[in-house]
Amino acid sequence: MQTRFVGNFSAGGGVPAPRIRRGFRQRLAPGVALITALLLAGTPAVVGQQTPTARGNQEASAGSGPRVAVGEINGSPGSGLMVPLYFTPDPRAPLRAITVDIDYVSNSLKFQKASRGIVTEQVGADLSTTLTDGKPDARKITRSKLRVAVAIPEREPKQGLPEGLLAYLLFQVSTDAKAFAIRLNTSVVSAETIQNPPQKVAKVNTAPGLVVVELADMLPEGTCFFFNH
Repeated sequence: MQTRFVGNFSAGGGVPAPRIRRGFRQRLAPGVALITALLLAGTPAVVGQQTPTARGNQEASAGSGPRVAVGEINGSPGSGLMVPLYFTPDPRAPLRAITVDIDYVSNSLKFQKASRGIVTEQVGADLSTTLTDGKPDARKITRSKLRVAVAIPEREPKQGLPEGLLAYLLFQVSTDAKAFAIRLNTSVVSAETIQNPPQKVAKVNTAPGLVVVELADMLPEGTCFFFNH
């Protein structure tokens, strides 16, 4: 669903949309310079990255089930964005493998590749991705689904996936992109424990991510689009 808003508008279940204020161009200039420098150096830009909240970690530690969270990040047209994928385990049921689907509007946001995170490398887990692109709807909005699978090769490992960064997901923003905010809707396809034979885990908590693209020359009366569903 595409919702058009102007100024300080909130859409999609209370997720704040980007606010456009006077002086926006001056405040954004240093960030744009940083993104440009990173791109010239061949490094994707990572701006506005947010880690899962402490409350979410406390809930998982208390035994409410494991949790997967996608980060939030800001960028500009033509930039490469590294979106982090985090994991918080349930101490009562360590996981050997987990598969996650990330659904999003992909007209101006293209998935490039995934890189293993710190905890994935720590336990020697494998990382694989599968991208499925949908067809444009009547309003020419295209959705894509990215499937991310992380698994420890051993059938009965000594420890499960630890808490921390599972993967970095590299996306490319098109050079002609308009200002927008895209929710990265997250769902868990499957998860299994370290026992042999493994046990399926029915409940895995999730937190969606968000990609916000801002224009350096946007005027105060400019418009932005929020893609939620």
